[in-house]
Amino acid sequence: MIVASRGVKTGESPNMENRTDISLGEQYAATIDWWREAGVDFDFVDEIEPLLSDGERQVAPAAVPKTEPEAEKPTEPKVDTAALPDTLEGFRNWWVGPDNPFSFGGAPRIAPIGVEGAPVMMLSTMPEVDDRDTLLAGPQGKLLGNILQAIGVNPNAAYYASALPSHTTLPDWDSLRVDGLGDVLAHHIALAKPRKILLFGSRLPQLLGHEGSAPPESFADISKTPVLATFSPDRLLDHARQRARLWKRLCQWTASI
Repeated sequence: MIVASRGVKTGESPNMENRTDISLGEQYAATIDWWREAGVDFDFVDEIEPLLSDGERQVAPAAVPKTEPEAEKPTEPKVDTAALPDTLEGFRNWWVGPDNPFSFGGAPRIAPIGVEGAPVMMLSTMPEVDDRDTLLAGPQGKLLGNILQAIGVNPNAAYYASALPSHTTLPDWDSLRVDGLGDVLAHHIALAKPRKILLFGSRLPQLLGHEGSAPPESFADISKTPVLATFSPDRLLDHARQRARLWKRLCQWTASI
């Protein structure tokens, strides 16, 4: 509201330049009314604040003392390898039994095939998606059989095994390694006693203690048993170039052992 003074109609702003008969109090009141009509307010406090601040004054939070993060507790393996069966037949029964913690989903558990001391152990990542009673009974198994024939080994004389007991979609190999799957595989290999090992899966060398930053091709042996590591069978089936590369490596490998 504008203060009315002599000669000034209500609602009109006083002309302070032309009017000299307005008292200082009336001038001050008119000025305050003008700012109020403009919608501008200012809070006079000890600390400087923005004139047009539309929020509550923010107070800096109290400093919280830094605390050292708690050290992560080492994860215990899911399997005590010392308690695993010490015979190949006993291990096979454990592998497909309920005590094996590495079976996921509803796919059946498939036992390994072969006898102790086989000329070659064919270790794949997992059973094929359609395997029900026999390990690697589909196109992947046929590929592995052809590889054996190519290097002069009777497919029926080889030992066939998988790193997982059942077909698994997108397995977390890092977690499986922490859970002790690599130790279980090493125990399996020690019981099977193959003369040579072919690993089909680029993550299998790491499970068995190979340095993660090193290429899988540099993985040469397990407990002095010669090893050649390559891609999983499904990847080899999808990539002719990788199959050709594997053939060259197989020729070099068999010639050197």
